[in-house]
Amino acid sequence: MVNNQPENPEILKGYTAHWIVPVSQPPIEKGVIIVQGQQIIEVESADNLQTNIETPLVDLGDSVIFPGFINAHTHLEHPPLAETPVNFRKYMQFVCDFTRTDEITKAEYAAANLAENINFGTVALADFTSKGASYSALMNNPIFARQFFEVTGFKNYQASEIIRTFRELIQDQTPEKKITKHLTPSYVWATSPQLLHEIAFTERHIAIHIDMIPEENEFTLNGSGLLRQILLANEDFDYSWQVPGLTAIRYFFANHFYARHNILTHMNCVTSDEIDFIKEFGVKVNVCLCPRSSKILSQIKTPVDLLLEKGINLCLGTESRVLVPDLDIRKEMVECVDTYGVSPELALKFATLNGAYAIGFHKEVGSLEKGKIARCLVVDCSGLTTTDPYEMILSTPHSPRWLI
Repeated sequence: MVNNQPENPEILKGYTAHWIVPVSQPPIEKGVIIVQGQQIIEVESADNLQTNIETPLVDLGDSVIFPGFINAHTHLEHPPLAETPVNFRKYMQFVCDFTRTDEITKAEYAAANLAENINFGTVALADFTSKGASYSALMNNPIFARQFFEVTGFKNYQASEIIRTFRELIQDQTPEKKITKHLTPSYVWATSPQLLHEIAFTERHIAIHIDMIPEENEFTLNGSGLLRQILLANEDFDYSWQVPGLTAIRYFFANHFYARHNILTHMNCVTSDEIDFIKEFGVKVNVCLCPRSSKILSQIKTPVDLLLEKGINLCLGTESRVLVPDLDIRKEMVECVDTYGVSPELALKFATLNGAYAIGFHKEVGSLEKGKIARCLVVDCSGLTTTDPYEMILSTPHSPRWLI
């Protein structure tokens, strides 16, 4: 049984399990993790343990201890729908209609979705929000988060007013170390060049949906297609806009619309040449995969092998509750293994340490190391035939639980 009693921060507590998977180093058989309050003191095998504790170790038996998950892309404000959108156009119709939802209702959805994230073992996340309705829930829960305010508006002459409104919105909320707030373009095709420039000039962190569908390139190359139709339907097309004649990725980077730290979500259509082009700019680029939502929307499969070969940091997100039945990162890991053919070991790294690097909380979470937060998970693996602890985490029918 996991000890769920409040901990005295001065008392050292030790937990032992069949396997400890730190992620930052190889799995430890018959491992021990020592914690003091909410901080990790040592992670080691029972035979090599250096820390002396007065109380007996809590033996968790045939189980695996591993880091809490990082959800690098989610929309906490989005509700589940009776009917899931089956394509991008229908999803964008929901997004447009949802802007009319009041902030109190959005806050209620956000609180429920955050609770679901935490119940599934999420310790940190990147939340895409319209006006920050999720902030209160984030503040009142044990979670690290970057809150990205999605800025849209394609008419260049409206950029100054839009950016001023968003900056005032962010300033109205008290800054916290564990919850940071940033402006970000929602999509390249839905954000005017002036807005893209304003955001890049002031933000150190940007997270953007990009290369999600081929129509993005059709729009930035030719100014035509589905996305032009969506902008026209929403009365947001700027007739003075000059077609870049570049792919969406090249348009974004060639015009220096990026920040020092970037999370590029989806990247389904990226090519080898475009990845090389991105790397020329010398900024931090992370790609967030959302395997289940991509499958639901029948999108092109992200070239994961190519991104790995090129040395791009890959992480995982659940996307919107509108698209997926739950916010369980472990199911994204399973889909990642099934769809992209990566190993369970690599999928776990995507969902933990890589995600922590992507959202910038790698000093606090993402792996089991001395000094990091002891918000780690334990899962019962009794009865499994596999001896691989990574496979155990994915294949066990039991849900992970918080160690403390």
